[in-house]
Amino acid sequence: MNKFFSRRTLLRGAGVALALPWMESLAPKVAGAATGTAPVRYMPIFLPNGAAEFWTPNGAGSGSAWNLGSVLEPFAELKAKMNVISNLENGSAFNASGLPSVEPSHGRQPGGWLTAVDAQVLRSQLKVEEANGVSVDQIMSEHAVFKGKTPLASLQLGLSTVYSYCDGQQCSNSRSVSWKTMTQPMYKMVDPLQVFNAIVNVASAGTGATGGGTDPNVAKRLAMKKSVLDAVLENATSTRSRLSINDQARMDEFLDSVRSVENTATTVSAGLGGTSSTCAIGAKPTMATVTPDGIRQTTATYNKGAHADAMNALIVMALQCDVTRIITYMLEDERSEFTYDHVTKRKFTNMGSTPTTGTCPEYHGGGQHGTQDDFAAITWWNVGKVADLCRKMDAIKEANGLSILDNSVIFFGGAMHGSDHSCDRLPTALIGSGGGKLKQDQHVQLKNRPLRDLHFTMMNSVLGMGQTDFGHNLTGAPISTIKEIVA
Repeated sequence: MNKFFSRRTLLRGAGVALALPWMESLAPKVAGAATGTAPVRYMPIFLPNGAAEFWTPNGAGSGSAWNLGSVLEPFAELKAKMNVISNLENGSAFNASGLPSVEPSHGRQPGGWLTAVDAQVLRSQLKVEEANGVSVDQIMSEHAVFKGKTPLASLQLGLSTVYSYCDGQQCSNSRSVSWKTMTQPMYKMVDPLQVFNAIVNVASAGTGATGGGTDPNVAKRLAMKKSVLDAVLENATSTRSRLSINDQARMDEFLDSVRSVENTATTVSAGLGGTSSTCAIGAKPTMATVTPDGIRQTTATYNKGAHADAMNALIVMALQCDVTRIITYMLEDERSEFTYDHVTKRKFTNMGSTPTTGTCPEYHGGGQHGTQDDFAAITWWNVGKVADLCRKMDAIKEANGLSILDNSVIFFGGAMHGSDHSCDRLPTALIGSGGGKLKQDQHVQLKNRPLRDLHFTMMNSVLGMGQTDFGHNLTGAPISTIKEIVA
């Protein structure tokens, strides 16, 4: 059996190796089942253009001492599982003075979000066109805590459908937040069908934005309009006979969800112009092939909400099946210029929001640099999709009795404050406790604390990696743990 799946039961077929989620009947074959443990996952989710002012919570402290800001109200059901952190800064990775002004802002700040490094300086030092620090997710993926534990070391996903403007910088700074080496950005997959094929272990699906060629088995399956479940039917029937009645129901529910996810991924992929369930096997729309005149708004064939929902379902499937434990997810490229006319305008106050009339403008020019209400409405919509993802993760229980969300840490935020482009007061929220390692239900107000300290805290206090340093702080301040969030 493939060493990656030695802890999971596989359903095999031509071009398919579908891992089943944890089931009590299969406990001897599942990692950690005997001791009631479950894997910890880490997922940075990138919010472009910063956030509107209504992100900031009301009050500080824990429990009833604070309330979610109105932009974060979609998280109301999950407030008890959140840390909202105010006053993180990353200007110290760019300026010896520590000042938060970093220009060109959209072109430089995102590159430092998971690296705490100024890519522009590193390119000059290395005398190369494209460079950055190794991102925290990739440092994690190479550490013994994660390395070799899953078939995919990590996944890079996104919703971008058009090339964003890069502010005169290398576009790898604003179109990718994950860096495997100092010269290798990990561009994201935007086509849900490509992601689906990677999850079901199609060898040629690829793990980056460029992907690989089409596996003959995949081409045949698509041409015949067959599901991956058709390929594993015999294996699934045999496995089901070994399960308890409760686990049979759980397996049936899982396979139904796989078919639903596959259908959704195929439909959204076709709307992007990629491979559909027809006989035509075309090029997938990745960040390597999408054109500058790509999809800029919801259309008759492309639906932004459906795209986000498909990615959410795929993320849950990947984590539930333990295909990977590290995912970076860009809701858009930095300086997104997607027109959010599928979102109704809203009126915001410190206490909440209500829908008004009309639809939202383009994200950057009309949103970030428009009214705070329009900016907040776009941010609110994106926040809602992340909240949907978290609720789905929270609904799935694991061997230790906790949910996938409980056993994860989602680092949700952006590389700039908001309309002012400042590299301080970064919008930041942590959802999930990493298996009980983080405090929850609190708004922590720090005092201009470097972002790299948060990454350092995640690596050491949550994951026990024993790192001694990370990124740069040009002011000379030593790296340290953010004790306020550690349980």
